[in-house]
Amino acid sequence: MAAMYEAEAKKGEIYELKAELNSDKRDRKKEAVKKVIASMTVGKDVSQLFPDVVNCMQTDNLELKKLVYLYLMNYAKTQPEMAILAVNTFAKDCNDPNPLIRALAVRTMGCIRVEKITEHLCEPLRKCLKDEDPYVRKTAAVCVAKLYDINQQLVDDQGFLDMLRDLISDSNPMVVANAVAALSEIAEQSPQTRVFDLNGPTINKLLTALNECTEWGQVFILDAISNYAPK
Repeated sequence: MAAMYEAEAKKGEIYELKAELNSDKRDRKKEAVKKVIASMTVGKDVSQLFPDVVNCMQTDNLELKKLVYLYLMNYAKTQPEMAILAVNTFAKDCNDPNPLIRALAVRTMGCIRVEKITEHLCEPLRKCLKDEDPYVRKTAAVCVAKLYDINQQLVDDQGFLDMLRDLISDSNPMVVANAVAALSEIAEQSPQTRVFDLNGPTINKLLTALNECTEWGQVFILDAISNYAPK
């Protein structure tokens, strides 16, 4: 009896959340997504709300978009068919005028470990690697390493390794640091692959970036430089 009552209560809660997620009012939507995330955090299964939450991606509100992306990262693996519905929004968000939204989209793309949709994310990632904003470029660099972990062949075929190598010459030190970090991570996964050559000009670029990037970036750059053996 108690179990039946609990099941009915859960059904009612899901129905209520579904209605709020499809509300015309943005504040109600945002509160509903927050409730969904809270339930997800304590281990409740809210996967059946996937299509309703994904529909909330169509917003210019950064906070709401972050919450939806968090939900998406959590459930994409168990709902790969539904996750494909989000691909068009990722592509659209990678062209958003707000660089924070572009970076958020590419970061989330890298965290969705569903091989079925990775090929759909190649064009948005390519754009972000060439983005005019350094914050977007540095975020995209890390995404390449995550994509490599899922599908190495795809990264090779799409020329993303070459694009990462090009970012070592970027004018922004944090972009350089993230490119080095991504290449180092890829080199660890594939020791047999010559990921990037350290030569005199490259070392000079790394030394230039070293003075201007964060401590986190300096660790990766120094680690890369320590592997340099002049010929």
